[in-house]
Amino acid sequence: MSAIFSIEPEPKSAALGRRSFLKGTAAAAAGLTIGFYWAGPTRRALAATAGAFVPNAFLRVAPDDSVTVVAKHLEMGQGSYTGLATIVAEELDADWAQIRIESAPADAKLYNNLAFGTIQGTGGSSAIANSWMQLRQAGAAARAMLVAAAAAEWNVPAVQIVVDRGVLSHAASRGQASFGELAGKAAAQPLPTQVALKDPKDFKLIGQKLPRVDVPAKSNGTAEFTLDVTLPGMLVAVLQRPPLFGATVKSYNATKAKAVPGVVEVVEVPRGVAVVGKSFWAAKKGRDALKVDWDDTKAEKRSWPRSLRNTASWRSSPASRRAGRAISPARSKPRRSRSARRTSFLISPMRRWNRSTPWSSSTRTAARSGPATSSRQSTRPMRRRSPA
Repeated sequence: MSAIFSIEPEPKSAALGRRSFLKGTAAAAAGLTIGFYWAGPTRRALAATAGAFVPNAFLRVAPDDSVTVVAKHLEMGQGSYTGLATIVAEELDADWAQIRIESAPADAKLYNNLAFGTIQGTGGSSAIANSWMQLRQAGAAARAMLVAAAAAEWNVPAVQIVVDRGVLSHAASRGQASFGELAGKAAAQPLPTQVALKDPKDFKLIGQKLPRVDVPAKSNGTAEFTLDVTLPGMLVAVLQRPPLFGATVKSYNATKAKAVPGVVEVVEVPRGVAVVGKSFWAAKKGRDALKVDWDDTKAEKRSWPRSLRNTASWRSSPASRRAGRAISPARSKPRRSRSARRTSFLISPMRRWNRSTPWSSSTRTAARSGPATSSRQSTRPMRRRSPA
């Protein structure tokens, strides 16, 4: 059974401020753009006509059959671009080969992370969860408008039109058209007030292993990174950070750094010393030549095992007992199984410190016996052991 999503009409005051329609201009190529304006929990939709780009638009269908997804979450190797594009392609019934992706422009009010508030950010594994319904609705709305355009073109009921891999078809009339061929006419269709979302059992792309959309550009050198951006008169700053957390600058000698060709200035900042140059390489060479004397009197100098051992005083404190994580000195340490001893050193320190992680069957048994025993096992730092 498909889910029905109701799109609220946008208030005229908001529409006047955020909608920009370019109708019939010679320079504009015909296309369909779908976007959603989100204000808190309220979901409102925007649709643009021929060639228009609506701020906060998440989907664009071009006459060349390409489907561009505008991602508000950054791709940092975790695969968010591919995941976000898959959501749109699924509801749109697009062919994966026609999917493109581009990063949303900087605008925290329009492209905010709903989990963070008015912040345009990526983190906390929030990209897919944050955009799941948002992008499904964008894809479903675009699909409905393409179907409506095809139904009007062929004079057939919309329910008889089939959409598959970027092509709309009608068996009885033998009508057939691609997304690109219908993009301009679909843009003229009214935005649907309700869209039906796919039943998960009908998913064709979600859950499948698809080629990553960001790999080709990163492989052939056409991907543009921040380091590739060059603006007139732009300067680049490279920071020399302290070797220890909490250390501060006692003094620095910038004579050799300033002698490097291309270095413009050397500036002390709260977290170190910045070397400003006309290019990254000049700034980096200047930083390499910089001499900094650090004050580490207030710096963190403990090793990781030592810092864990120092938490014993906190674990027996009133605050810890209130949280139900006090250690009972009368209980002995629960034994870990041989498999747990063999694999514990493979687990990251942060995961070992996670008090909710069940390390072995003995740990799970201790966890069921009461909060004190569970706490003792889960908060005790685990030593590395070689395989027996």
